[in-house]
Amino acid sequence: MKPLLAFSIFALFLFSQECSWSQEKKCAPKASNRTRIVGNNIPNAYTCYIEMRRGWFSKKKGTGMLIHPRVVLTAGHNTAFYLLSKSAPFVFSSVHHADMYFGSIDKDNYLFKQSLRLKRGKSKFFNSGYWLSGKISKDFSIIILPDSAAYKAVGGHYIIQLINKKEDIEAPITLTGSPGDKNDYEIWTEETNNFEIENAKLSYDLYTQVRNSGSPVWFKNNDGEYRVVGVHSRKDYDCNASVLINTDTYTAISFPFVIYFSTISAVLPQATRECQSTRLCLLPSASL
Repeated sequence: MKPLLAFSIFALFLFSQECSWSQEKKCAPKASNRTRIVGNNIPNAYTCYIEMRRGWFSKKKGTGMLIHPRVVLTAGHNTAFYLLSKSAPFVFSSVHHADMYFGSIDKDNYLFKQSLRLKRGKSKFFNSGYWLSGKISKDFSIIILPDSAAYKAVGGHYIIQLINKKEDIEAPITLTGSPGDKNDYEIWTEETNNFEIENAKLSYDLYTQVRNSGSPVWFKNNDGEYRVVGVHSRKDYDCNASVLINTDTYTAISFPFVIYFSTISAVLPQATRECQSTRLCLLPSASL
């Protein structure tokens, strides 16, 4: 009991160190500001409602986004190891299967379904640092798809935008995902100009619920491109917050490609050398 208590106190201490803009600014997110997506429009098609299985009977639901012809980005706590049940507090289990519905409108209407067995280091990569620190800035994971069928079905993907300061974002920002207070499979969206960046975290007054975890936070630039800048994590004091996609986050997201894609040396030999030295690489081409 003492070691468990000590760990809890330590975790609480780490969490308290993440001082926030949202402590000072009242966000007051409103559910009424959301709009349900009822057509297969862009970028809804790049967003996916996810049903995941953990252990034998546990099912988890969340949101993800296509950021590459073969890559889905979502929240780290969606896929990583987690307590199997409250009755078995020392039994940990990880998500081993995912059904992803791209361009989802309801249970009978979606553009593409991808079912995939997940295995860490093979098709699933998550940042274990989140479980040590509890920081929102570490809460992300990626799922590597077996082929580019989803990409071909939806006709594209979000483009990652590296953000270092608020001025890098062309406001407003939009959050698109599947909120837990609505029916399964439904996708809802909302935009805001009220956001702030601090410590690799993007805070905002967008309304979210359980199942919004992993939702893309994006903006449409002047060229009409859908640029993703965050991965929704959880509530942050009066506000909500996501992982900010900055250079460090992108490095961690992209590094598994060096391990996974055996053809990357032939496709991007210079990028491979850069990855090995700096952990920052370009993603393989859409032909993979």
